[in-house]
Amino acid sequence: MTAASALVLCSDGKGESGGTPHGTAHRWDTCFSLEVTPRRWEAMRDPSTWSQQRREVFGRLGEQVQATGLGYGLLMFAPQEEPLPDDLFRVRLYTRPAGAFSEYDRRDYHLNDTGLWRLMEAALLGTDDSALEDGQIPTPLGRDWHVCTHGRVDAACGKFGIPLQAALAEQADNTERVWRTSHFGGHRFAPTLQELPAGRTWAHMTPELTTQLMARTGDHLALSARLRGSSAFDRWAQVAEAHAFARLGWWWLDAPKTLTTVQVEGQAEADHATVRLEFIQPDGFPARLTAHIQVTHTLEVRGSSHKPATNPAPQYAVTFEEAPV
Repeated sequence: MTAASALVLCSDGKGESGGTPHGTAHRWDTCFSLEVTPRRWEAMRDPSTWSQQRREVFGRLGEQVQATGLGYGLLMFAPQEEPLPDDLFRVRLYTRPAGAFSEYDRRDYHLNDTGLWRLMEAALLGTDDSALEDGQIPTPLGRDWHVCTHGRVDAACGKFGIPLQAALAEQADNTERVWRTSHFGGHRFAPTLQELPAGRTWAHMTPELTTQLMARTGDHLALSARLRGSSAFDRWAQVAEAHAFARLGWWWLDAPKTLTTVQVEGQAEADHATVRLEFIQPDGFPARLTAHIQVTHTLEVRGSSHKPATNPAPQYAVTFEEAPV
């Protein structure tokens, strides 16, 4: 038996091991998505290949993340369109709007290396507002579905992500675009999918379930069980979000909403929380729910196909109460 065949993957591709995925999406208010060929993904992640400008920018961004505790999203997607000149990137910038919302604001750019890092610095540190306008191009309508296929980071994403992206790409159109994408975390949820500009991340997806999600049809409970969460919300709010989707149905995904964790309690570690959900119903009227979340137990699961270490995966029970608006 070869080493490759002996490898036990951290994901079974179906979600039948490792518990529910609720509350596992990375938290960010700003995300950058850039077109890079898969053969360059590793170089883009390798600091030894970075320009001096990029080192300086990422140093300042690292200090900002440490100070605020809030990260940012960075996706690399494989080209599908006519190539740009070698010195230009296709770049998408997603930023969280103020107040209740259903999706992030998006801007599109054609930028060279210098322009890209200026944009990142401007969007995250507010250094130069002009960088938010330079190189901007019209933004297309529709949604982008990013499937992690980065097998060099984790074999599970290669094995399960590549077939999912290929199957979905066959039926994609100009309004539902499907991209082969680099690592964005959650290997044990492969194939894992990020939906933009909604900012939601999904676990153990199939072509059939993704088609239902795109069309908002079929059994929504099958999808609510696979919702990792929205990057706009913290862990507790992501758990409440998934259970609200199960309770309210498809319209919940597109409803303008804010979710706020108002209380977290526990002894050695937090084990229960209260989340306030404020949203606009399909009839246009506002509504409010309060979610009471309890950690029921914790599973030990592997986070990587290439390392034996396990990590705790909390599992939750959620109850709701109606709240006056």
